[in-house]
Amino acid sequence: MYREWEPVAPADRKRDIMKIEEVCTMVFLAVNTGMDFRKKEISLYLTGIYGCAGVVFSVLSQRELWDMLLPLAIGLLFLLFSFISKGALGSGDGWILLALALMLQTEDYINMICFSMLMAAGVSILLLTIFRKKGKTEIPFVPFIFLAYMGGVLL
Repeated sequence: MYREWEPVAPADRKRDIMKIEEVCTMVFLAVNTGMDFRKKEISLYLTGIYGCAGVVFSVLSQRELWDMLLPLAIGLLFLLFSFISKGALGSGDGWILLALALMLQTEDYINMICFSMLMAAGVSILLLTIFRKKGKTEIPFVPFIFLAYMGGVLL
């Protein structure tokens, strides 16, 4: 017997969009984490595609414009700091954060950035004190973003 077509409730639609969004973000961050470890660079092509997908997902989930403003401002600040510091903070990290701003809700975005910075600071302290690395030692930031995002999804 055939079932009648039932319209999808807005809450179910939004939940489905959030699941797809999580998978896309995990894949995006995992690929760029691998590239950041191996080549010390990220894929701007993939970042652009992810950013465009973020705009589509934001429209589909009816995200408010004001909810995007703070994450976009934070992403732009990271890019600005990258240019001011002449690359001490990688511009790829700024582009990644800008693309994530288009996809993630403000609360998730801020939590992810705070936890990724705390983890990076912890690893930096370990490298400086225990492993006696110099202050100029570079560490990739995207893996910390990935770990912080995964921690937020799993909790």
